[in-house]
Amino acid sequence: MEEIGKAQQKAIARLIRQWISSDASRRQLRQLLDLPTDADIPSEHRSLLDELDRKLEQ
Repeated sequence: MEEIGKAQQKAIARLIRQWISSDASRRQLRQLLDLPTDADIPSEHRSLLDELDRKLEQ
């Protein structure tokens, strides 16, 4: 399997973060895994996603 470049890694990471931060996607994933659903992402998780974004932009 070929190695992917840094730009592709960043694009994939960004898409995954957007997907998991989407309320609809998060609810669907939790339902698939039979986990309790909540309407909002906890602030500590949101701040972790923001921190990852800042590190990737550096």
